[in-house]
Amino acid sequence: MKKALELVFWTALAAFLALGALIVLGQLLGVVLLSPWLVSGAAAALNWSAFSAATLCALAAFALQYFPAEGSADGA
Repeated sequence: MKKALELVFWTALAAFLALGALIVLGQLLGVVLLSPWLVSGAAAALNWSAFSAATLCALAAFALQYFPAEGSADGA
């Protein structure tokens, strides 16, 4: 169970960081090209996915704290 949660955590972390970078790069491209629809469109297109991945990552991190640490004899 811990391995599965770690996989979810790292996958969601990579996804929301990549999506966040795409949002920022899309907005930067819109500023450089003087295109207001691209600035607002980059966020509108990717916000839901980025926020969902960030939420999944946070929930996995929250659940992982209840598993004992590696090499811990007493589980604390």
